[in-house]
Amino acid sequence: MATLIDGVPSEYYEPPNSLLSMDKHTYNGLLAIGTLATISLIFTSALLSFITWRMINWKSHYTSAVGRNQSVVLIYQLILADFIQSLGFLISFHWVAEQKIIGPNGTCFTQGWMIQLGDVASAFFVLAIAIHTTYQVMLSRSLSYRAFLACLLGVWVLAIVLTSLAPIIGGRWVFQRAGVWCWIRSDMEGLRLSLHYIWIFIVEFGSILVYATGFYYLFRAKHSDVVIPGRSVEGLRKARTAMLAYAIVYTIMSLPLAAGRMASMSNNELSDEYYLFAGALFTCSGWVDTVLYTITRRALLFDELNVYGHRPRPNIGNGHLHGKDAGFQRQSSTDSILASNGFGSIGGIKMERTVKVELDDLESTSGSAGRGPGEYYATATAEAYKA
Repeated sequence: MATLIDGVPSEYYEPPNSLLSMDKHTYNGLLAIGTLATISLIFTSALLSFITWRMINWKSHYTSAVGRNQSVVLIYQLILADFIQSLGFLISFHWVAEQKIIGPNGTCFTQGWMIQLGDVASAFFVLAIAIHTTYQVMLSRSLSYRAFLACLLGVWVLAIVLTSLAPIIGGRWVFQRAGVWCWIRSDMEGLRLSLHYIWIFIVEFGSILVYATGFYYLFRAKHSDVVIPGRSVEGLRKARTAMLAYAIVYTIMSLPLAAGRMASMSNNELSDEYYLFAGALFTCSGWVDTVLYTITRRALLFDELNVYGHRPRPNIGNGHLHGKDAGFQRQSSTDSILASNGFGSIGGIKMERTVKVELDDLESTSGSAGRGPGEYYATATAEAYKA
C-alpha cells in the first residue's frame, strides 16, 4: 500500500473516502449548512455572552446569583454544546472553497471531533433539562447545588470520553469523509453505533418518557385536588407548553439525521441530498434553542430569580418593596400567608405582629355566668434579608 506524507495510506485520499469533485447540489447544500451554522454561531454567542454578563453582574438585576439558578445553568450548557456543534459545521465553508472533501488531515479531524462532541453533549443536556424540569414540577424543589455541579461535570466528562474514544479506538485517521462532512469513517459502523447513535436514541426516547411522566402529573394536578406548591394554574400551563416545545424541537432537529445514519447501517444508502437536508436541519439547533430559550425563560428558567419589572411586587402590609432588587419572588405557601397578613421585611428590618384570638366556648359560658369567651394571644415574627 502506497503512503504519502506523514504515513497516511493513499487510499484515504481516493473515493469513496474523499470527495475529489463536488457537484452543484453538494456545493449549494454545504453552502446552506455553512450559512445556517453561521447564524447559529451568532445566536449562541450572543446568548452565551448575555448569560455570562448576567452571571457576573447579577447584583444589578437580581436578588440571587444567576449562576446558582440550575435551570439557567443547564440551558447555558446546552447552548455551549450547540456553539461547539456550530463551529464544526462552520468548516463546511472550507470544503466549499476547496470544492472537495479531503481527509484525513487537521481540518477533517477538527470537524469530526467538534461535531461528535457537540452532538452528544447537546443530546445529554436536552435529557438533563427534561429530567430537571420534571423533577422540579413534581417535587417543587431542586438538587443541592453541590450535587447539581457534580451531575453537570459528569455530563461533560461523559461527552468528552465518548468523543475521545473515537481516535483512541479507531486510530488517528478515524475522522474522514462521512457523506458531506467529516466524521467517524463509514467502515466503522460499530464505533458510530456505540459512541453516537445509541446515545442519541436513548436521549430521544428517554426524553419522551420523562416528558410523558411530567405531562401525566400535570394532567392529574389539573383534574384533581393535587396541590403543587408555588405553582399556579397559569404556571402549570406555561410549564407544560415549554416542556412540549423542547421535546418537539429536539426530535425534529435530530431524528432525520439519526434515522438516515441508521438506515445506512442496514445497507439502505440514502442520497447526499438527504444528508444535506438533515445536516442543515440539525445545524439550526443553535439558533432555534436560543429562540426557544427567549420564549420559555419566564415559564421555566427564571422561576427562582427575583427579576424586577416582570411581575407585581409582593404586598407586605402597609407598603410595597421598593428599589430595583424588588421583583417577582417564588413564594411558598407560608410566605404567601405571612405577606397577606402584614408580615414582611424591608432590607434587614424585622416585622412583628401580635394577633388576638377569641374562642367562644358555649359550655363554659353557660356554666359560668359573667365569664367571657376565652382570649389567647399569639405573636409571630417574620425576618427577611435582601441578598
